[in-house]
Amino acid sequence: MFFLLGVILLIAFILIVYFYLKWKIKNIFGNISIRDIVNTANELAEDTPKSVGSMDSIYLSNLQKDFPTLNINEMKKIAEKDLYTYFQAIEEKNKNLIECDTVRKKVEIKIKELKGESIFYSKFKIHRMVLNKYEKKNAIATITIAISLEYQLKKKENISRVQDRYRLEYIYVIDSSKVKGKQKVLGIHCPNCGSPITSLGKKKCSYCNSLTVDMVKRVWTLNSIEKY
Repeated sequence: MFFLLGVILLIAFILIVYFYLKWKIKNIFGNISIRDIVNTANELAEDTPKSVGSMDSIYLSNLQKDFPTLNINEMKKIAEKDLYTYFQAIEEKNKNLIECDTVRKKVEIKIKELKGESIFYSKFKIHRMVLNKYEKKNAIATITIAISLEYQLKKKENISRVQDRYRLEYIYVIDSSKVKGKQKVLGIHCPNCGSPITSLGKKKCSYCNSLTVDMVKRVWTLNSIEKY
């Protein structure tokens, strides 16, 4: 008898809590459904730019000390152009638009993931572009530019506005004689024929015999593009 009474009281308590919570949620959100709440969250995500951390105060002085002629604003413009080319290569399914080996492989993977479907990017807007990192190690200097942007993405009949952010890494070979093997040189190509340079110790391209030593010592070269 007491057991049955306890079960009835427990059920009554659960029902009271349920209807109270339902009433409370209705007062807060009105007649908004879970689907409406999810849609609202998605709309907020489309309108909210992704943050990128600026390290200018930490790295810029060292960068200017090591490379006094480097204009960081020009470097940012190059990064913006390289990022647009990355999107273009995916859209056109043409990995050969990319010179950097590591980025070209990433584009190739993206193209395979599409499985023949078309994808279109448009209405790009850069929110922020910052110096995210600078380091000099083992005779190689590395600059990382972080970009926060939005764009319109069309896939099949679906069109959406996307908030995104990327890191683009650039390398500068200070002294090729101190660099071991292929360390961070996957993105370097012969300026004449475009063939990959497999060793910084070589002063000539293995394919066309063009001189390459000046190129790898004096040019900032795209080494990677990473979404984060």
